[in-house]
Amino acid sequence: MANEKEVALVTGAGRGIGLATTKRLLEDGFHVVMVDLADEPLATNAAALKAASNSVEHHALSITDRPAVAKLIASLPRLDVLVNNAAVFWDGKFDAVTEDDFRQMYDVNVVGTFVMAQEAAKVMKRGARIVNVASRAYLAGYAHSPYITSKAGAVGLTRGMAIDLAEKGIFVNAIAPGLIETDMFRSLTPERQAELIAKQPTKEVGQPEDIANGIAFFASPRTRNVTGQILTLDGGRSMGISIY
Repeated sequence: MANEKEVALVTGAGRGIGLATTKRLLEDGFHVVMVDLADEPLATNAAALKAASNSVEHHALSITDRPAVAKLIASLPRLDVLVNNAAVFWDGKFDAVTEDDFRQMYDVNVVGTFVMAQEAAKVMKRGARIVNVASRAYLAGYAHSPYITSKAGAVGLTRGMAIDLAEKGIFVNAIAPGLIETDMFRSLTPERQAELIAKQPTKEVGQPEDIANGIAFFASPRTRNVTGQILTLDGGRSMGISIY
């Protein structure tokens, strides 16, 4: 890794939005540290990127494992950007959700983001950027109340972090994706997919690259004086045409 390259750490980087973000940040000249819970497909995708002469490394770990997170971050020569993308999701009506399900989703989607950001902030210098991937779902949605709660928590955490880290010169923002063609979306039944697409003003599903472009805006060293903001990329659904 060239010393002059800025370093970006991307969680949930093995596939979907995280992988698309990795590729976009590589295009923008970053050295990218790819992190995911499972070694596959993380290792395979990282190997393909390295084979194409990209500046990248990968590590399999849980974002809720603070000792592992702290060890990784301490091993980096620098850290300029953190993209908190890792998350879990499942559908389920409120009266069918178990307490364990609720706690697990909150633990990964909020506490994991908190752990990553807190450890990153210990080593980040002025001008560093943190980008949290929330969801348009924080506004409301049908049959996934734990996910809504966790992503509303991610939005609140973003704003709180932005205030507390401003004096250190660390910028904190969030992206709120709408319906995106990822494994999360593909895990839904065809009927549920069709129902959600029908509520889109564009009648289209977004692509991971669409979100990666938004993340790249907040991650850019040229993006200054922007903090505590939520950029919604949802094909217009948040306009209120069909919020539920």
